[in-house]
Amino acid sequence: MSKIGTISALLLMMLIFFESASSNDITPCGTASGTETTIDESSARVGPLDTSGALRLSGMNEMQLYENDLLGFAMSYPKGWSFMEPDENDQGIVVGFLAPGEDVNNPSIYLLVQIETLPSGQNITLEQYSQAVQGNLKAAIPDLEILTESSISVSGHPGHAIVYSLVSEGATFRVLKAWTLRGDDAYVFTYNAPYDSYDEFAGDVRKMINSLNVAKKMA
Repeated sequence: MSKIGTISALLLMMLIFFESASSNDITPCGTASGTETTIDESSARVGPLDTSGALRLSGMNEMQLYENDLLGFAMSYPKGWSFMEPDENDQGIVVGFLAPGEDVNNPSIYLLVQIETLPSGQNITLEQYSQAVQGNLKAAIPDLEILTESSISVSGHPGHAIVYSLVSEGATFRVLKAWTLRGDDAYVFTYNAPYDSYDEFAGDVRKMINSLNVAKKMA
């Protein structure tokens, strides 16, 4: 799918899982918006992300390449998936990938990619960024239940990921949020799917995230 002239569909995706809980106003020393954040060990199970049961129905042997020369990054995505590029927006959404057969106006299975420019001169670490993301999520979703949490590798670079459940309009979703820092930018990936469909495409999504290739941005 080529670039579209409106961001309405991608913003709809954001609203589904309260993406307003971004890492804006990140500050050093492990704080988020000036408030120390910690992980609720009673609800978080630390361990690797389990995608062993993924069916990978979309055929990972037939991959296509998405390239964004302006922002200096590329990713692979399975044949049958489609993508949308929004206009510039405050949420930092740069592209959204839709699973095969998804309705662009009302998607439920998709992967969003956001790029956030980190505050200059603060030398934000991955741990600090992770605390800020989770703190802001919990502020937006007070009853947030983190199902799994894990350190991950994104194309050989350290990253972090959480999986949580979310109820929206009577339906239960599982959401994977993963991030990695590259230079002055944070790359944030959000995979959303109905609870019963999550594993079907989780393997595809994991490979898509791990295909991230960051180059130099165009001036």
